[in-house]
Amino acid sequence: MNNTTNVWSTQAISRKRNVVANTLLGFLLCTQFAVAAEPKVEVVHPWSSAGEAYALDALKDAVRKAGLEWQDSAIAGNNSNNQQQALQARLSAGNLPDVTQTVPNLMHAYVEQNVLSNLDAQAKEQGWDQKLSPEMRKVAMYKGSYYAIPLVEHRENMMWANKALLAKYGGELPTTWEAFNALAERMQKDGVIPLALGGEDWQEGQMFTSVILGVGGKDFYNKAIIEHDPQAIKSATMVKVFDQFRKLINFSDKNRIGRDWNAATQMVIDGKAAFQFIGDFAKAEFLRAGKQPGEDFLCASSPGTGQNFVYLTDELAFFTQSDPQRQATQKIFAGLVIDPAVQIEFSRRKGSIPTIMDVPAEQFDSCAQINLADRKANQATGGMLPSFIENIAVDRDVRGVLMDVITHFANTPSMTSQQAADRIVKDLQSL
Repeated sequence: MNNTTNVWSTQAISRKRNVVANTLLGFLLCTQFAVAAEPKVEVVHPWSSAGEAYALDALKDAVRKAGLEWQDSAIAGNNSNNQQQALQARLSAGNLPDVTQTVPNLMHAYVEQNVLSNLDAQAKEQGWDQKLSPEMRKVAMYKGSYYAIPLVEHRENMMWANKALLAKYGGELPTTWEAFNALAERMQKDGVIPLALGGEDWQEGQMFTSVILGVGGKDFYNKAIIEHDPQAIKSATMVKVFDQFRKLINFSDKNRIGRDWNAATQMVIDGKAAFQFIGDFAKAEFLRAGKQPGEDFLCASSPGTGQNFVYLTDELAFFTQSDPQRQATQKIFAGLVIDPAVQIEFSRRKGSIPTIMDVPAEQFDSCAQINLADRKANQATGGMLPSFIENIAVDRDVRGVLMDVITHFANTPSMTSQQAADRIVKDLQSL
């Protein structure tokens, strides 16, 4: 009896010890996992197309390898206006993310609201002044300080063509608007859609950039757009710009209203349209569809623009956080954005070129090599031109006037070119 009792007591004690040990082990494991849990970094961005998502994966992979957990907050649509509205709501609620994609003029507004982190210390530590291209340094700074990191450098004045479709008409890319018009008229007579275009105002605006630069040249772009000189705007040259712009609108199909930019790119990919005039980010859609430059599609600067380079960027800014761990996470993330390996891989996928200077051209395809060479040539002559469509060249209220007239003209066949030019002057004077 006593022996049995002693045995059961010993077993009971053993079981209790096991329970305690297992409980302690579980606690230690949970504690270890809690300590080792990857810190999160919430990133707000508008990138949602197939090509954009593919490019973003390059940055996500780098973030994960650095031991961070990527918390994705994609807000697509309406040319990033949906994203801006969501961020303003979160700003009012005091619940801002760690990182946001932004553009220069919007970044300036955030700085004025005192909600962005100053990045000067990290910029000095990592040598951003030496690494970034001159124009990218400029867009990353406000009032002499860094508040953003440019992730990519895009070229706006680009032409894309379906190679097989173009081959039926001689295979040569037009280098002047006169040559393009003649080719487009032949295509249109054959029932081919010469130009893929969507129904969003910024798409019309980017195409207008190609026209004003191709018709008027670099000096006219500077005078009419950046300086918004009234004499230049109401000149005969601007009338010619709108005349050519009207021709392009008429070379597009009637179903363009409401069409997203990547859907227009898909028309060129599928051979349903011959050309598209839009920034080099369109290349990402071709690549994601398994198409190769020179084999399936052709790229060049838009007619008449030659080596002229209108640049835009997607940059990343960091909202001020009080939590030291989130601050540390932001610093790690910022270092990744400027890392050459990340810059190169992201741009290879996105269609852009890196914002840093010393990159080997042989790591890029023929389209990017053209843009790398033209960037270098324009930097030597001071010829890099900021995009007004993408919130760099002019204040947002000036951009608003230009966009309103451009899109109204594009969608109002009865409006004359002279009326459009006069309307811009009048509306700018009322600001």
